[in-house]
Amino acid sequence: MARTRKELTTAALFADGIKSLRQADESWEADFCALPKPLIQSETRYLGIVVRTDNGSLLAESPIEGRPKADSCLALLTAAMQHPQIGKAHRPRCLHVRGHRQWEKLFLSLEELGIQVSVRQELPNVNAAFKRHLEQMRETRRSMMVKPTEKQAGVEKLFPAVAKWVQGGGHIEIGDQEGFGFTVRAIDYGGLIFEDDNAETLAEALAALETGLIEYFGREGI
Repeated sequence: MARTRKELTTAALFADGIKSLRQADESWEADFCALPKPLIQSETRYLGIVVRTDNGSLLAESPIEGRPKADSCLALLTAAMQHPQIGKAHRPRCLHVRGHRQWEKLFLSLEELGIQVSVRQELPNVNAAFKRHLEQMRETRRSMMVKPTEKQAGVEKLFPAVAKWVQGGGHIEIGDQEGFGFTVRAIDYGGLIFEDDNAETLAEALAALETGLIEYFGREGI
C-alpha cells in the first residue's frame, strides 16, 4: 500500500527513539474521550488516555483542544512508551483502539515496530480511567466550593423537582434577558423543556419552574 508523505513522516518520527525500546509482553488500550463542555466553552476538549489491559495502570494522559488528529495519537503513544507514568520506557506487544481514522494512519507504523493493532468497539480500561479522571476533577472543584448556610441548604426541600432536574436532567436559566424580560427556562441535552416569562422575582421564577417540572416529570413517567 502506497503511503502519503505525511504517513512517511509519521512513520519516521515513530521509529526514531521507539524502535530501540524494550518490548514488553503487554497489551495497552488507547483512546481520546470528550471532556464535559461548559456552556461558555465553544470547542470540545478531549483527554487522551493509555492504560495497560492486565491491571488498568495509567501510562499516559494528555488533554487536547478540538478533535484528535493523527499527530495527537502519535504524541500520546510516544509519551506512553518513552515516559510512562508507571515503570520504565518500553513498547507493548499489542495495542487496542477503536479504529477511528486518526488511529488508522498509524497502523502501518505500529506494525513495523512489532506492535499488533486490535480494533475494539469497547475499551473498558480506558473507560474506567476516564471515570476516575472525572471524579478527580469533581473533587477538585468541590474543594473550592463555597459551602451553603443551613438555611440555604434547605432550598432542595423547597424545590425538589428543580433539585432533581439540575442533578441529572439538565440545567436551568433564570434572569432578565434582552427582548424577553424576566425569564426562567429548563433545558436538557435535546433543547428547551419548560419556559415561563410571567415571573418578576427569583421566588416566582422558582415556583413556576417547580410546577412546570413536576408536570413534565408526570408526562414523562419519571
